[in-house]
Amino acid sequence: MVKPTGDKGYIAEEALRGYFRSAGYFAVRGIPLTYRKFDVTDVDLWLYLKTSTLTADRTCVDIKSKRTPQAMERVLWTRGLKEILRVDRAIVVTPDNRPETRDFGTAHGVGIMQGDFLHLAIATFPPTGRLTEEEFYSIINTACIVDSKIEWRSWFKRLKSRLLDSLNFDGCNKFLVQTRLLLDEYLASSKSSVASVRLLYIAIAYFLICLDYTSRSFVHLDLSVRASILTNGFRYGEGGRQRTDDVVQMATLVLAEAGKADFLSAETLRIEFEKQTSDYPAEILGEYFAKGESLKSLFGIARNFEEHAYAKTLLLPHEISSEQKAILGLICDFFRCDRKAII
Repeated sequence: MVKPTGDKGYIAEEALRGYFRSAGYFAVRGIPLTYRKFDVTDVDLWLYLKTSTLTADRTCVDIKSKRTPQAMERVLWTRGLKEILRVDRAIVVTPDNRPETRDFGTAHGVGIMQGDFLHLAIATFPPTGRLTEEEFYSIINTACIVDSKIEWRSWFKRLKSRLLDSLNFDGCNKFLVQTRLLLDEYLASSKSSVASVRLLYIAIAYFLICLDYTSRSFVHLDLSVRASILTNGFRYGEGGRQRTDDVVQMATLVLAEAGKADFLSAETLRIEFEKQTSDYPAEILGEYFAKGESLKSLFGIARNFEEHAYAKTLLLPHEISSEQKAILGLICDFFRCDRKAII
């Protein structure tokens, strides 16, 4: 068991994650915010809540447990973070009990959870019953079999960071690609890699949250329209077919201007692109997730996968619920991976 290195901060962040989870949120702790590969800061807690069929709420939480937290400065900082991340809400959790601090936060659109609440949360939601973030990182501190260049802890941080800026079809597809890597790792380890299973569950959870947020704009449309939007999104990404066609056309023009392509090679490029995209079985995902019951269950199943990822006692793929096996099996089918070998 890993001992915490952040002492009060560590305890407070874990307690607040427990509090928000108990309130129904999908809560992720310690997401790195990067800009052009530079580390800018960490988001202490990122919260996601499905509020209705058409709406979802995203919140960034800044947590400070020091005796001199400079709470009003944190309000300004968190207000700026909210605007950069384009989330719906921002919260500062501080031991500062001054009413002026609360009023200052309210005046600037930042929620304030003060000392009395913080102490109660720490007492009520101690980091027990499931893995802390530090324990999770310790468990995944193992070598990757399928790609020796991968260091799982850094890989996991990059996975998290996509929740901040890629809640769209591009993000969905990126999370999907990572699940394929983890399926390969699990099989390559003769199904003995604990790290790959936990990371697989969390990658699926993030994929489902990403899809849940993306689907809010078309969930009200007819089944066939939803299936078309989903299939195109999984096949071509956020920009859709038209954007992809534009990229192919631009590539052929660049080649032609460079004297490296004629009409025939341009046509060959287009045909090869069509072949590659037609071989991509996006319909499998599009038709499944277009169903009303599938879309409605995304948030709940994501929370369940996250719980399995951080559970003290890990359930292997063949031990999870039938509802979760259905999602895992679907992903296996999408990648043409033998689901019986996994489940």
